[in-house]
Amino acid sequence: MSLACYVSWTTDQAANSEVQFGLGGYQLHIVDPAQVTDHKVYVLGMHAQTAYRIKAVSTNPTATGSVEGTFTTGALPQGIPAAATLLTDVPNKSQRGWTLANIQAGATAQGSTQRPALIVIVDESAQPVWYYVHGTAADTRGDVATTWLSAEKHVLVGAATGTSPAEVDLEGNVIWTGPAQPTGRGADPMTHHTGKLSNGDYIVTHEASGGAVVQELSPQNAVVWSWSLFDHITPPQDANDWCHPNAATIDEVGDFLYLNCRFQGLFKANRSGSGDVIWQMGAGIDSLTTGDFTYLPTNDVRINDTHDPEVHDDGTILFYDNQGYAARTQGQMNGSLHSRVVEYQVDQTNKQATLTWEFPGTFAVDSWYTQSWYTQIWGDADRQPNGNVLITAGNRGAGTETRIFEVTRAGEVVWAMAWPTNNGSYRADRISPALAADLP
Repeated sequence: MSLACYVSWTTDQAANSEVQFGLGGYQLHIVDPAQVTDHKVYVLGMHAQTAYRIKAVSTNPTATGSVEGTFTTGALPQGIPAAATLLTDVPNKSQRGWTLANIQAGATAQGSTQRPALIVIVDESAQPVWYYVHGTAADTRGDVATTWLSAEKHVLVGAATGTSPAEVDLEGNVIWTGPAQPTGRGADPMTHHTGKLSNGDYIVTHEASGGAVVQELSPQNAVVWSWSLFDHITPPQDANDWCHPNAATIDEVGDFLYLNCRFQGLFKANRSGSGDVIWQMGAGIDSLTTGDFTYLPTNDVRINDTHDPEVHDDGTILFYDNQGYAARTQGQMNGSLHSRVVEYQVDQTNKQATLTWEFPGTFAVDSWYTQSWYTQIWGDADRQPNGNVLITAGNRGAGTETRIFEVTRAGEVVWAMAWPTNNGSYRADRISPALAADLP
């Protein structure tokens, strides 16, 4: 990974380890407070093909010492743009930090790219500061989920075309590799979603004849638990791609599974015992039923074609609602297909879902959000610690634009970036705080 370096030095007394770095001076620093005499710091936060000044500093209660040097970063691999366009940045209103996402570059149609899956972190200026090349097989789909594991400061990468899911650290070490992806007619490959539980096990999903299978795997890839949607519901006779699973979330406290089917909505099921489905928040595309919930204030605001719901402790659920798929003619909004993000307050007892927030909704924002925003097959929305929502409006193909943006509850876009045309991201996570801090 050509955007980082190790800085090593020794001291004759135990002291902390700090590296300051920057352009023409020192703007950023990384500090390890451990008192040692052999120092080694992994320096992350630099841009490609740039010469940086580097200063190693050690301090203890009685002394301070430093030494200076330089480091020039290397080039980015083919397929990662040198920079995105920073469209908006309001520092005092946004959740500061870096942004983790996958990127698929140069695809004009599904299957046209010949590059492996690429994972990237951009800083607040929307320039890459870290990347990971996921396997060697060509990523023909682009729907590679990325998850920031904050406790470990690792990146969890979902399965890609012909490539197993993996957990990697920021130094590029592979911590875990999932089972091999099966190939051939009738194969049941893992889909893009991967999660990690507090016990160290991993959650993976499979699409099986239009249904969905969720598995818990040990770090050694033994199947600890398995659940199949079609064991608990009866699909239509033609069940091909009926569910299209794209997210599985485990409530470890309540021992529940939340499975999102893109075309059928969100299912809640027991993890233990019979594993029965408790309820379905039905979507508007090809649903077996309308689901168990009444949508308020009126039924016409129901979710229609969803990705990656977030189930919150306050009883709300946040959805990225694509609002329709061009290959399926239902789900038109305002006369044309248009994506949005919605939040519902969910009354599980009375089976009511009340719309509490929608973007763009009626907020006064520029015309891209109200007229041009439509993502056919990708998308993500994440609530941030400050209450804002980070949204990934991902597209791929000639003439398309992918935006990753952060919006407040009042509907103000306070940070936004756009990849160059013909580059797309499926999902994104905000890494906050950033791993390299501004010098005071």
